Amino acid sequence: INIVELLSLTGLASSNSDARRLIEGGGVKVDNKKVMDIGLELSLEKEKLIQVGKRKFLKVISES
Repeated sequence: INIVELLSLTGLASSNSDARRLIEGGGVKVDNKKVMDIGLELSLEKEKLIQVGKRKFLKVISES
């Protein structure tokens, strides 16, 4: 799933354009690594920790 779509679907960003702005501003991390590419595709096979800003966290767990 695309990182922009994931942020907007989970409510970490209010819209796709808000998600893009957050990523371009350096405010998004996946597994403690800063995301700078708005075209990033995440594989949800493994558990992921997504951080937006200093206080918003989300753990994504696959249903297999």
